[in-house]
Amino acid sequence: MRDQSQLDLFNEEKGEIEKTSYLQVVLNGEVKKMSLGELFDAEVYTELKAISFVASHHFFFKTTKRFQSIQLILGIEDGNVAGNFTEGLQNLLDVENRINYFQSLPKDVQQEIQNNQFQIRYSKKGTPIHSKIYLLSGTKGNRVMIGSANFTETALGNQKQYEELLVFDNHELFDIYQNRFQDIYQETVDFIPEKVKSKILLEPVNIADPEVLMDILLDEVGKQRIMVELTETQVEEIHQAADKIDRQKEEVTQFNQVIETITRVSRKSGKRELLPIKTLRTKTVTIKSKLSKMNKKSAEADHRQQLIYHTASESLYTPAPYTEGEEKNPLIQFTQKINNLESLKKQLELINKFIDSYHLFTVQNDPKVQSRIAEAILYAFVSAHIWKMRDHYVNEEGRENVRRHVPPFLIIAGRSMSGKTSALEFISMLLGNTNPYMSYEQVSARNMLNDFFHSSNVSPLLIDEIDAKFFRSTAADKGERLIKDITSNLSGPHPVLIGTTNATGFDANAQSSSRIYYLQINNTFQNQKLMESSTYLSNLMNETNSTLYKDFTYRMGEKIRHGEAFYSTEDFLSGAREIFKDYYKECGLPLPVWFPKEKFNDYQERGQRLWRELYKSHSDSFDFRKENTVLVHIDNFSSQTRRDRDTLVNYLPPECINEDSSVLLLNQQLFKEYIEYDKYFKTSLFKRIFK
Repeated sequence: MRDQSQLDLFNEEKGEIEKTSYLQVVLNGEVKKMSLGELFDAEVYTELKAISFVASHHFFFKTTKRFQSIQLILGIEDGNVAGNFTEGLQNLLDVENRINYFQSLPKDVQQEIQNNQFQIRYSKKGTPIHSKIYLLSGTKGNRVMIGSANFTETALGNQKQYEELLVFDNHELFDIYQNRFQDIYQETVDFIPEKVKSKILLEPVNIADPEVLMDILLDEVGKQRIMVELTETQVEEIHQAADKIDRQKEEVTQFNQVIETITRVSRKSGKRELLPIKTLRTKTVTIKSKLSKMNKKSAEADHRQQLIYHTASESLYTPAPYTEGEEKNPLIQFTQKINNLESLKKQLELINKFIDSYHLFTVQNDPKVQSRIAEAILYAFVSAHIWKMRDHYVNEEGRENVRRHVPPFLIIAGRSMSGKTSALEFISMLLGNTNPYMSYEQVSARNMLNDFFHSSNVSPLLIDEIDAKFFRSTAADKGERLIKDITSNLSGPHPVLIGTTNATGFDANAQSSSRIYYLQINNTFQNQKLMESSTYLSNLMNETNSTLYKDFTYRMGEKIRHGEAFYSTEDFLSGAREIFKDYYKECGLPLPVWFPKEKFNDYQERGQRLWRELYKSHSDSFDFRKENTVLVHIDNFSSQTRRDRDTLVNYLPPECINEDSSVLLLNQQLFKEYIEYDKYFKTSLFKRIFK
């Protein structure tokens, strides 16, 4: 007896009766069976105008050869609608392909095209045409056909592809679609180059000769048969076309691998069928790896340690070292309870010494800078559990929009020589990575960061020197759109991003800045002590390992397993702070003065300082009005570029801004609260009297 959990994927049982027609034809409001010859009836109609994708010109002209006049506007295939401008432009500029197309047609069809009895048209700007319109007319009447069906044998031949075709005879819709056809026709040119049409019957065109192809292309451009107007977005699409092809190849390969993994060939029928559910469950790890969407380029650039979050035990696992003969390395537990207190104490002391370097070798002695470095380390230690906090918060509140309050982005900003890159490298060593970090150039290709975020590897993305343009980008895989999408929508196990950037050029709009944890390092290492500090840091990193991190993930997992608070809505690092305080207590070490007790609010404080200084220096440019508003003459203290103006406005809280299009109008009360007006600028009555 056949296993009920199995399914034949690719074949129907022999003798099965087809009950549903793949092509549904609705003629004048009634479903009707119509053959191809009846649909395109050359006995009734003499002229055909069509807009459609055509897979085979042989099929098209075989079906329509009895029409006296044909106008065909070539459309695009259904699967290629999105982002098809590049392909459309490529087809238009590919003179060789267009000549080949014409020379492969039968001689009688070539003759009809030369006489303009048959016309084949194409978008002159490369703009995709996705319409399917068929207009038939003659002395006996007219017919308009619209729907989903392209002029292909698969679509119109009722061949296992569901299609709809609405047919109207002598209907008012004919004039509507006749006008629509003419509108689109005006945006097209002859697909067959004019020079080819004029002499093709005399002698074949030598497409192997580049001079001939160039001559034809220049003739097409000179006579405005090709018109190209490219936006920046379209230029970017052209640049990314090669990546798109590579991804499509990878997706096909991936699909083949999935089919091989989840099916087998039946000995009885010889057909492929799904494996029984019990067998599929034993192959879950393999199936997950085959379903992974990370493309080849992303995988090659990913040098992170592989850490997989096991939700049943709230522990991290990592692949075992490679063993010869093993098809796939088994997973071993990374999370460990470390009972050797001296090992934990040593790593804790190394952290202390590393943070001390921001006092020993820097220009200023600022404990707050040391606190921010410690804060970055706390974030890194809890990074594999950030996703858990985000999911837990959503489940507790019952609202998806609270997910964004636990940010999966940490940005460490600082000037040159601030030690931000050294912090990233030290963090990498503490987490057990063999490679310190990735440069932004390595991961800036299209969709690469998106791939990383959607991988099951919860090891954080450590990225150095993120370009300021990244945060301002309008691309879907960068800037506000990426940050907003990942922060608001990504659920389940996923990594976080810990990156460094230059503080001078950094700014982000409210949508991005509210979803980023921002730390600013306002100190620099002394040039005179570079050699000394370099040796000091190298010695520390040589002794640094992942012992403390392994134990930390164990303790965090225990908190989660026992239902203890492992974060708070006010401070998502509260659980990490508690664990580190326990470490210091257990190891008999005093809690450092720089140990961060609460979250930082550096981005807002930076903006407050900036606007306080602007008000202090240009108070006459702030027009305080009776209706509780402030008109800011921002052009008085910023350059004339829109970019500089936006940078200043981005630092203001959104609720403070009443209008920022042509003028900058602020809520007076909220603006005063933001710059702490009463504290810094309000003059006391005593001072006003004796001024």
